[in-house]
Amino acid sequence: MRNRFLDSSIVVLAAVLALASVSFSQNRQQTGAQKTPPPSNKPVDPRDLNGYWELTKIARPPGAPNTISNNRPPMTDWAKAIFSKTKTGYKELSTGIFPQRDWNDPALWCDPLGFPRILWTPMASGMRLAQTRDEVIQFFENGRVWRDLWTDGRKLPTGTDVDPRWFGYAVGKWEGDTFVVTSNNYIEKSWIDQYGSPHSDQLMVEERYRRADHDHLELVVNATDPKAYTATWKGNKRIFTLVDKPVRSDFNDYPENLCVWSEHKIQPKS
Repeated sequence: MRNRFLDSSIVVLAAVLALASVSFSQNRQQTGAQKTPPPSNKPVDPRDLNGYWELTKIARPPGAPNTISNNRPPMTDWAKAIFSKTKTGYKELSTGIFPQRDWNDPALWCDPLGFPRILWTPMASGMRLAQTRDEVIQFFENGRVWRDLWTDGRKLPTGTDVDPRWFGYAVGKWEGDTFVVTSNNYIEKSWIDQYGSPHSDQLMVEERYRRADHDHLELVVNATDPKAYTATWKGNKRIFTLVDKPVRSDFNDYPENLCVWSEHKIQPKS
């Protein structure tokens, strides 16, 4: 069984981190300049989001951070205190470069990646959208998890009695041909991205999906968290490509890409 970072035959944490670092480096090398894929001439209903979608490799310029955008707003003192304890191997938005043995990414302990981080991972992750009468179900290959994007008119939960979630609570509506999703009540344990960007329980995420043509889906993510950032973190446009089936599956579904702690638990220090 694979987890989100490595093959099951690799059980030492250092190997997990090394593989993640290599994968991230390869991902950066494969990305090209920002440009839009050629449009498809196939007929399409712009409000039909159904299908398997893979993040287009050329959607991120080389060297650009693998996150919402490079325009992370200044942090508040509350967020700075948390971020000062972050230790990763990525330099773009992190506090520095640290040896692998010191990394404290919660994902390395098999914590859920959460949202929106699951969109930006070193290993390319597929996404499936399935529309029903009352919701759009968003499935992710990474971790084999899903989100319910409710379209039945309900409101987002508020109040102190709401249990926070790794993937939040989400509602969606159509604005013309753009599907707009807002979500809240995220658990503070998760990172926004692999660089350790923190967030609080006040995080509100807006996603804007637009089907540009039959084969391409545009997504912009904006994050607002007044406890952690002084302004809204406005995202860059990401482009997903429609695929007939998941790239790594012979069964037209997603494999069990789970993080299994028993398969790569930390080995005792000698």
